[in-house]
Amino acid sequence: MVILMTISYFEMIILYCLKQINGERTLSSLYHLFQGKKSAQTIQDAHLFELSPFFHSFPSIRREDLTETAETLEKMDLVSKQHEPLRYRLTSSGLRLLESQTANPEPRYLQGLRYQHMEGPLWERLTLLIQVCSNLIHHQNSYIPVQRRKETIEWVKSFIIRQSNSRETLAENLYSELADCLESEIRNELRPSFFVMRLTGYNRIGLTSRQAAERAGVELSYFHLQFLNVLHFVIYSITTHKERYPLLASLVTESGFGISITVSAEKTYQLLLKGYTLEQVASIRNLKKSTIEDHIVEIALSVKDFDINPYVTIEKQQRIGQVAAVASYRKLKDIREQAPDANYFEIRLSMARLGDQS
Repeated sequence: MVILMTISYFEMIILYCLKQINGERTLSSLYHLFQGKKSAQTIQDAHLFELSPFFHSFPSIRREDLTETAETLEKMDLVSKQHEPLRYRLTSSGLRLLESQTANPEPRYLQGLRYQHMEGPLWERLTLLIQVCSNLIHHQNSYIPVQRRKETIEWVKSFIIRQSNSRETLAENLYSELADCLESEIRNELRPSFFVMRLTGYNRIGLTSRQAAERAGVELSYFHLQFLNVLHFVIYSITTHKERYPLLASLVTESGFGISITVSAEKTYQLLLKGYTLEQVASIRNLKKSTIEDHIVEIALSVKDFDINPYVTIEKQQRIGQVAAVASYRKLKDIREQAPDANYFEIRLSMARLGDQS
């Protein structure tokens, strides 16, 4: 039977995410994922269920939004509520509808977990720099800055002062690099116009996301994720090809772009780098051992070259990996039943490394 059903883009995103967690987590886990909660559990779940692109994708979302959307999908017989509250699984109709979509609801370049700590500062610096350069070359000194944070304004002022080229050359180079970057991926997987519509310049006021979505004739959620898709593509391009985009790359190589972990985990990480053991760090920071373990899992998920061998033997890592791969286990309790000599910390840490490699 062919399903002739239309659902919104946001409903499709929720349907996709519910398929990924498959009733093993509640709607609260998606709420924390979309908000970008920097907890060890949320970060690990992002990797475990392959939902890291959506991390921090809807930071202003309300719990009611998710509950209402899930209830709507349930009424449409696309998901079914499980015995535990706020747990849903896709029905056969929901699976067929999701499989019938020709396009993956996940934008190709969206990498929320990897870039969420960079997207805000870069967008602020870039948009203000574009506005300043545009007005400078038109000899306009009176305008309202598009960004109001003092740190961003001071950074852009300092950046411009340090440039050896003329203001005209700076503006030309900035335009040239950004145009080249956006035009390097013109296929249907990128919507550069969504990015450009929000830029402010001389005698031009950038649109808000809502205004731009209305002008483009698309859902706000679709516009928002496609905009992030372009922004993350820009971040990827300028950090991967710094020699091709030296001016743009300089916007992200300054201070303020550290690794994406919590402040507390960062303090733990710095002590570990100095050679302190887990127990010593717990004592120094006057925190529970379990809290430091949470930090170590978070660090393992965010720092590529972090060595987990001191905390879990290679043999246990391999055995845990085999259990998870063969049985497709995602619940820690199920894995521990198959690897009883490993504690929950060792399992979480091993799964963190496995998730990071997926």
